[in-house]
Amino acid sequence: MHPNRILAKQNGEVRFVGTECVSHPEAAGVRYTSNNACVICALERVKAYQQRNGQVIKQRTKTYYHTNKELCKARTKQWGEANKDYLSAQKRAYAQRASEQIKAKYKKYYEENYPRMLAKRNKQHADKLLRTPKWLTKDDHWIIEQAYELAAMRTQMFGFAWHVDHKIPLRGKNVSGFHTPVNLQVIPGAENLRKTNKFEVTHV
Repeated sequence: MHPNRILAKQNGEVRFVGTECVSHPEAAGVRYTSNNACVICALERVKAYQQRNGQVIKQRTKTYYHTNKELCKARTKQWGEANKDYLSAQKRAYAQRASEQIKAKYKKYYEENYPRMLAKRNKQHADKLLRTPKWLTKDDHWIIEQAYELAAMRTQMFGFAWHVDHKIPLRGKNVSGFHTPVNLQVIPGAENLRKTNKFEVTHV
């Protein structure tokens, strides 16, 4: 047995660096401690098994979940609490990818429908002016400006778009809000574009 594998077993490590795999030298000798398998070889075997037995695995997983629903929920919650940093990084990466995809799609649509989009943008600007109360103070206007500065700062910091969103839409179907500090929130652009002008009311 490779000395590094013995040491890895003693330390409870999942992987160790051993003899270089002939089939996958790019793995740099990284192997699993439990069975001495090359990490890439093991991954290929798992993928091949899943391809051969995809439907069976899917049905077994579905059956197990429905039979042990509460246990699965508890384990998922426990795993989420233990891996908060990983989940946060995944959410940020997803938000960035979604934001870029939506941005590219919107840009293409905008170029193909420029007159219509220009009229829509002008209407949005006019609606914002109409929904801005006359009684707002200088401090209120300053807070509104700060919201847009915060969105710009987060966009630069995280690498994907952040928008200033109206909690209660200015042009909602059933309700319309005001362009005031208390009605603003800074959220990821992808979330804002998915949200559109929807406003959900929770009934107690």
